[in-house]
Amino acid sequence: MSATHKSHSVGEYLQQAAHNLAFATDIRKNKPEYLDWAATCLFYTAIHYINAYFAELKITIPRRHTSSGPTSLGRTNIVQQDARLKPIYPQYRHLNDESRDAQYELKAVSETDYDKFLFPKLQEIKNFIIPKVK
Repeated sequence: MSATHKSHSVGEYLQQAAHNLAFATDIRKNKPEYLDWAATCLFYTAIHYINAYFAELKITIPRRHTSSGPTSLGRTNIVQQDARLKPIYPQYRHLNDESRDAQYELKAVSETDYDKFLFPKLQEIKNFIIPKVK
């Protein structure tokens, strides 16, 4: 198994974001008992929007979410620290936290939480990133 990390194009990342969002939407519509997974899909969608932004700016896409050492920033660290991305850090962090809570802490995700809180956070990220990568 190779340790190298293949870069993808902006379009490939946007396509994966759309793919993940379609799955989250399908879960929300047809299987609301699995909203924990829909919340996770929203976070994965956000990751791919961020990756598309990194690809557009030729920023090396981190392999991890958080720092693995003093010289290796993770994706979350970059979103938090980069002045251009800071405006969406709260939304990104919230989706990350809710995804982790749903998957590891068994936190239930209600339809109201998904519709009024989580999905709008993703939309804010999408609306911020898309004009910067097209």
